[in-house]
Amino acid sequence: MNEHEHTADDEVRISGAPDTPTPEVVDAEPTAEELERIHTRNAFVRALDALLTDIRQRSYEGKITTTARWKKHSFQPEGMEAAAFVEEALLYIQTHDHAEAQEVRGTLMAPKPLDVQLEGKNVSNDDPLPEPDVSDIALLMGKKAIYLYSAALMSHSYAHALFLTSENDNVATFVDVVRTESRVYPRPVAEDSFMNPPYLWSRAKTRKVYEKAHALDAFKDIHVTRTSLGEPYYYSDLYLSDAQGAALAQWYGVEKGLNP
Repeated sequence: MNEHEHTADDEVRISGAPDTPTPEVVDAEPTAEELERIHTRNAFVRALDALLTDIRQRSYEGKITTTARWKKHSFQPEGMEAAAFVEEALLYIQTHDHAEAQEVRGTLMAPKPLDVQLEGKNVSNDDPLPEPDVSDIALLMGKKAIYLYSAALMSHSYAHALFLTSENDNVATFVDVVRTESRVYPRPVAEDSFMNPPYLWSRAKTRKVYEKAHALDAFKDIHVTRTSLGEPYYYSDLYLSDAQGAALAQWYGVEKGLNP
């Protein structure tokens, strides 16, 4: 081999690649501006977590929540306007994975509050907090307000009944309940059912609401039948025939109690 010739091993030694140590990557300290952004975001996350915890607690208690409550109870972080916080909180929920306003299939768990998630962990205010989980939060858009509830802690049917009641549309509430019961179960609705929460209607009020509904062309499918004891039951002929409505009313109102 002459002086101008060299082997592959010589190439490696010349390049020096294997002998060159890999420089260690050192995390740079966050700048003052970055820390400020982290602190601002953390304040928003904690405020949003408090708001979500309130929604879940109220859902557990059988209540739905409107955004007006957020302003009233000043959930916003210090230095932020209430209206701006409401807007940003709603945007966060709507743009992240959240529950649909419908009956949940399978099991859905309500996420734990942030302080519970961080329990036992050494977290400073300079550490970015985890993004809030809103997978159980459902929204109902009304004419008067936006309503929210935890689908893990309240059924959609109950939330929907609360929603209609809060909107003060008695006819829509009545028709929705009667049609839903006739379609889903299927069964007619006892007049006394409207005396229970969340309606708390007297028998006289229920009859007046029925009369208003039945007088409208859009709700001609809503009918009333009576048991042998004279108890009124309401049904929709979209889902139950007159014969089925009468027979089921008699079963639920009279015969079922005689055959425990």
